[in-house]
Amino acid sequence: MSEAGHVSWPADRPVWTFDWRLADAPDEEGIVILDAAYRGHRVFTKASLPSLRVQYNGPCGPYKDPLNYNNSQPTSRCPQSRVCVYSYVSGGQRALTVESYHTISAYRLTHRWVFWENGVVMPRLFSAGIQCPFDHRHHSYWRLDFDIDDAGSDLLLEYNSYTPDEGWGAGWHPFRTETNRVKNPPSRRSWAVLDVASGRGYHLLPGPDDGTANAFSSSDLWLLRYRGSEDRYGRQGSAADDGLGAYLTGESTDGQDVVVWYCGHLFHRFSEGGDDWHSVGPDLVPFGPW
Repeated sequence: MSEAGHVSWPADRPVWTFDWRLADAPDEEGIVILDAAYRGHRVFTKASLPSLRVQYNGPCGPYKDPLNYNNSQPTSRCPQSRVCVYSYVSGGQRALTVESYHTISAYRLTHRWVFWENGVVMPRLFSAGIQCPFDHRHHSYWRLDFDIDDAGSDLLLEYNSYTPDEGWGAGWHPFRTETNRVKNPPSRRSWAVLDVASGRGYHLLPGPDDGTANAFSSSDLWLLRYRGSEDRYGRQGSAADDGLGAYLTGESTDGQDVVVWYCGHLFHRFSEGGDDWHSVGPDLVPFGPW
């Protein structure tokens, strides 16, 4: 089974429009956002959470826990639906949330997309529960098929405090071929996808609790040129291997249709118990003439 819907929000004067769906096996990638536009300009063709790998510091696992309709549950906020869509106001800004709640063995997980009226997007995964009595990490992989304005003319840039001005502003360096990167908090490393034709773009800012790559999940960001065959609808990789390295073939990403994978590494200490909720996810912040 599945659920799907369309959003045009706010209803009186929409700033966000998109479709969403939550499907079942074999398409298991949490809530998928499709054809998202902010103020009439395309942001994503597709954004999803296709892979969730769990790494234990002990004999359990590893596991791969895809989020799907079958392991989703209604909530008290939305008892008649598996996907809950609601709006609220915080700090004087209006926001629209699309979320689903899932149970997988002892884990309790909430998958949430928050769309703010100022254009900020906050993909989030919240997790509670302990399957095995050891510290563990939920490695959460978002796939962001950016098509700002259209499917071409996009370029990924990386910010570091030590990078000189290379023509994109102090700190910014463009990546013109496929690559993978790790976070570097001391240099305030972040990324941006720019549509070079319009000047519109989105910053990708790692969340404060997103952790860093390790031997089990060895990168934090992958830049790929879009290939339809590489969208596996949740069948990406395995519990032991995220499988993304195979897609790094050195293709040009200079003014192309690009896909960004971003991984947050949610750490859960066993001694804290299974009741506390932990979260990971980046902030996506617009820049340019929206």
